[in-house]
Amino acid sequence: MTDLQIAEKDRDALYIGNIRTVEFDLELPTKGDNGSTITWETGHDRIISVDGKVTRPKYGMGSRTVPMTATVRYGEVEVKRVFEVRVLEEENKIQVEKVYPVRVQAQKGQKFYLPTATAIVTKEGRTIPHLIEWDNGGEAVYETAGTVKEHGVIAGTKFDVDGEVEVVEHLTAAEKDRTPAVHDAAADAYLSGESFFTRAQKWSEDFLLSVNDDQMLYNFRSASGLDTKDAPEMIGWDAPECNLKGHTTGHYLSGLALCYRATGNEKIREKAVYMCESLKECQDAFAKMDGIHEGFLSGYDEKQFDLLEQYVRYPEIWAPYYTLHKIFAGLLDCYEFANIACGLTIADKLGDWVYNRLSRLPHKTLMKMWSLYIAGEFGGMNEAMSRLYGITGKENHLKAARLFDNDKLFFPLEQKIDALDTMHANQHIPQIIGCMKLFEVTGEKKYYDIAEFFWESVTGHHIYTIGGTGEGEMFHGADEIGRLLSKNTAESCASYNMLKLTKELFSYQPDSRYMDYYERTMFNHIASSCEHAPTGASTYFMPLAPGFHKEFDDENSCCHGTGLENHFKYAESIYFQNDKNVYVNLFVSSVLEEEELKIVQEEKEDAPGEVTLKVQGSRAFTLKVRVPYWCRGSYQVWVNGSEQSVETGADGYLNLNADWKEETTVTIHFACHYTLERTPDVRDTASLLYGPYVLAALTEEKDYLHLPLKEETLEEQVTKEEGLNFTVEGVHFVPLCSICREGYQVYVKIPGKFEKMTGGINHGNSIS
Repeated sequence: MTDLQIAEKDRDALYIGNIRTVEFDLELPTKGDNGSTITWETGHDRIISVDGKVTRPKYGMGSRTVPMTATVRYGEVEVKRVFEVRVLEEENKIQVEKVYPVRVQAQKGQKFYLPTATAIVTKEGRTIPHLIEWDNGGEAVYETAGTVKEHGVIAGTKFDVDGEVEVVEHLTAAEKDRTPAVHDAAADAYLSGESFFTRAQKWSEDFLLSVNDDQMLYNFRSASGLDTKDAPEMIGWDAPECNLKGHTTGHYLSGLALCYRATGNEKIREKAVYMCESLKECQDAFAKMDGIHEGFLSGYDEKQFDLLEQYVRYPEIWAPYYTLHKIFAGLLDCYEFANIACGLTIADKLGDWVYNRLSRLPHKTLMKMWSLYIAGEFGGMNEAMSRLYGITGKENHLKAARLFDNDKLFFPLEQKIDALDTMHANQHIPQIIGCMKLFEVTGEKKYYDIAEFFWESVTGHHIYTIGGTGEGEMFHGADEIGRLLSKNTAESCASYNMLKLTKELFSYQPDSRYMDYYERTMFNHIASSCEHAPTGASTYFMPLAPGFHKEFDDENSCCHGTGLENHFKYAESIYFQNDKNVYVNLFVSSVLEEEELKIVQEEKEDAPGEVTLKVQGSRAFTLKVRVPYWCRGSYQVWVNGSEQSVETGADGYLNLNADWKEETTVTIHFACHYTLERTPDVRDTASLLYGPYVLAALTEEKDYLHLPLKEETLEEQVTKEEGLNFTVEGVHFVPLCSICREGYQVYVKIPGKFEKMTGGINHGNSIS
């Protein structure tokens, strides 16, 4: 036989067992019967590894089909064979210890929907959300005021759920003043000087300029029957055979709009105009196609939306409303930040399409759709529709935003219960941003309260030292950090969205703790996520276990998409203001330049804590400067060279007043300390920080480094070398954001084991 015949014979003889209902590990052969060598590739390494280890999806996530590709080599010849392996989801093994009570109000005579989910506590002590099956189907019209008892069971179990409905004559949603306390100055702020932030912004700008716009339009033109102009096909998650195609184009629109706002580069705006006008052509072409309804636009036809309404699971379909949200966001960003009217024209029609499609569906159908793992992920559609309503004033756009209310996430949060365990982190953070947008356009207090409690829960109990959250994309139990250090920690998208949420909350409650978190995450996760070159590549996860390095993705994943935006957002939260105050939140070399005000902020990258502000304004205001958590309240302030005694306000800011009509120089020295942050659950595992920077040990070691660091002697144990280089016991540490492809460790082992701590690392809970 020839080499090819041998390879083909061994390929055809391959057998790996029953691949239709897999529950156990696979035996993947590495040698063929005729002497060939066999290697394997997996389509999802967290479900089936290349050595055949199977990790079944958790109950509720659905069974998954994973392509396993065998490459058979003999001599100089290689042939391939793909096995489609269906891994069954785990059985429902949940044993219920407690069900949180369902206590709600309803208005007499109006259709009322009972919550479709509530929080439960399992016998293992985990607090998770779970669906309810109500005896009455979950909806009713109560004709008499008073208290009504309803009964149901936790779905998939026989455990009782008792509901109590208080029926009232008139039910009015509680309201809260929706006037922001402050607003960002992003439109008038820009980065300056030389820093990692300016370098990352320039890499991203150069990449956007290199992108083939017609390639970004390929899927839309192809789906709508238009000429693709000989453009190459998209790749990765946007490849023609991929069900998520179109999402990167939405991120690209946002990236162009944000880049134009940050840089004023007219070539960037020209690209955005071309994209919007071309997408308008696609929308018009779709409207002429059979089976497509007026206003529709996506990188495919309406089939995935049809299948979602039949509860078809991922990966047969892949989050059609998620992709739609990215398109909406890009169009509205182009309208808002680049003044491209066409972006709003398209979004307006697309918003009508969303309402017309979803408003015909029963409430129960919507709730089941939104609870589906991945397939029902809708990004921030409630945010997009609320934002659109804020511009168009169309009631149908607001009604559409409410159709994305998700009981499984919202109801436990309304009860002030952290039931985030088992939930997909980035599937749900954008929905909370949507709550803030709904509050902004309606004033309904419940939406604000949901968002605020969610933020407190995540930042207080679910974040790593870099500000990122989630392991394997999922939320886990509160304060479970040290035992969840792996290759797959801290998805970049989650931090992107947590910063958006933080910025929204700060605008209503300008308190330093929001910007403490913002700084932590921007400096140590977002800034760490980009490749140090104009490639557009970003990390998907930020590995926080030893033995790994950053992997940069340029194949159109979700995190590649948010990465197209991230590095144009550095200036947007540095400055906020209102009629009386100007806030300096972040210490980054930058300029705020308005008609009546100019602030030039100068930083030395290797000397965090040394802040110089040159301020000039024709109006009176109080300059409010954040006192960062890492200075521990130790600082000195000079105004035009004269030292001042300035106390920290209750909001965590210094309040400075002067005659700003003449240029005034404010110099601040914030003490820059070393800090050890132990994980709350594994107390001998800790990270080392210098000021705002999380430091990483440069090492290829696969086991944890053991260092004799102690909180009380850090200043003596850590040696600062030139720039931001540090040495501990001969181990070289640098800020995580300065590392590109080198091996590193963020967490190390230190002496001492202590009782489990609750409260995570947020807002001064670190030990130093």
